[in-house]
Amino acid sequence: MKKLFLVLALFFFSFGASAFEFNCDFIFDEGISYCQVTRIEKLEDRSNFVRENMMIGAYFSTQTVGFPFCDLQLDVSAYYPFYQAFNGMKQAPRNVLNYALDSYLAFKVDYTELEYVIFTGSLGMHYMYQLTDEWHMNYLGLGLSTGFELPISKSWTIVNRNHFSYDNANLGPNKFMQHFRAAYQYHINLGVRYSRRVFNEYCYIKGDL
Repeated sequence: MKKLFLVLALFFFSFGASAFEFNCDFIFDEGISYCQVTRIEKLEDRSNFVRENMMIGAYFSTQTVGFPFCDLQLDVSAYYPFYQAFNGMKQAPRNVLNYALDSYLAFKVDYTELEYVIFTGSLGMHYMYQLTDEWHMNYLGLGLSTGFELPISKSWTIVNRNHFSYDNANLGPNKFMQHFRAAYQYHINLGVRYSRRVFNEYCYIKGDL
């Protein structure tokens, strides 16, 4: 698994370095985000322990346009948990300062044949830090994203992304205290993009909005 992450990181670095040799622009979007995290602790002598967190927050994203082969995308999010459960039972938080920071770096492709609805997809590396009532959690794994973009005007776009990731939640010394068999996450991002350099070729509203 470590070798796979190293190979992916080298690919990202080499493609990022070559971006400056091409006519490549960057676009940005931001908005609100919802995240659901599930951690499974497998036990030998009883049923598994399942811990869930539901969180709300905000995200910021940047991506390349005109990159060779496919574009790069970086999403960064910050979350506050509003619900947590243990084996399906709601739990009252003991620490009111719980939070999470999330990042997703990926290769991105667009399907533009429908013109007025752009479907997007990406595959890459996911990392999240989460402060829980028990531990400082570090997640690292593979993620994928699907979504769509609605070109409202030449400069404004509504953006939706849906992230899925399967992670290793046993980074650092936590694996010696509480070993999780699996961890997976689901994110929904809804935001807007305004660009003065990269314009939508097709849009619902004509003019300079």
